[in-house]
Amino acid sequence: MVKLPKNGGASMNKAAEIIRGAKTCLFLTSAGMSAESGIPTFRDKEGYWRNFPAYKNLNLEAVDLANPRSFKLRPAHAWAFYEWRRRNARENRPHEGYAVINALIEKHFRNSFIHTTNTDGYHMISGTSADHVYEIHGSIWRLQCMAGLGCSYTYEENDDVPLCELNSESMTASKLPLCPKCGGLLRPNVLMFGDFDYVEHAYQYNNFRDFLERSGVPDVAMLIGSSGSVPTNDYLALRLQTSGCRIITINPDESSLKVCKPDVFIQTGAKSALTEIADSLGIKYN
Repeated sequence: MVKLPKNGGASMNKAAEIIRGAKTCLFLTSAGMSAESGIPTFRDKEGYWRNFPAYKNLNLEAVDLANPRSFKLRPAHAWAFYEWRRRNARENRPHEGYAVINALIEKHFRNSFIHTTNTDGYHMISGTSADHVYEIHGSIWRLQCMAGLGCSYTYEENDDVPLCELNSESMTASKLPLCPKCGGLLRPNVLMFGDFDYVEHAYQYNNFRDFLERSGVPDVAMLIGSSGSVPTNDYLALRLQTSGCRIITINPDESSLKVCKPDVFIQTGAKSALTEIADSLGIKYN
């Protein structure tokens, strides 16, 4: 494994060399990809409490709110958590690293795809074609009915901001979204903790499956901003690596190497690493 120091300059050439020689790529993006755009990761409990003191007083952690059970027991608090996240995502914008990924997809790789655990929708907001993205944990910009199979609503896109009324001090929401089919409560189409009712996005899943069938094992996978707390992409990278895929990990946190030991580790944030790679390859992304 080649470990590249922060802002490694010429040492970035190792990653650029791998990418330059690759025809197929899978981008594996997680919370750290969005962090530089102002999207909280919720990994740091103390940081979470600072953002939501009302939840600290109620002893409600992120895992308690990002949970379908919470929408049944405390819908005003559960929806407040997601309403805050929708407003935060709308107030911020995807950073330049997203434009780099789009440029690599459009101008460099023959076949490429994005497999993301992020639910903020920032890849498609940045201009990525919906054909090239699989949001494996869903999206805060889609809603599904709590009635599940008992309702024909399944899920629908919804980018309304505000969607609910939000009391930021008590972190409670009111005027919650209701299903137009059955009148029941709607919830985010997000794969939550302990979630057996999440409705898979079949179109995205089928596109990802088709990418793998076309490309076989990708020449390279870029594991960006993942963490041990939600290692979905880490284990996918590990499986690909055992089949011959080269792995480039971009993450300021060295603990991100626990699951998969990459060919190249770029120990810095996504924005700076991706823009440096683009500059090394001479790819324009603005």
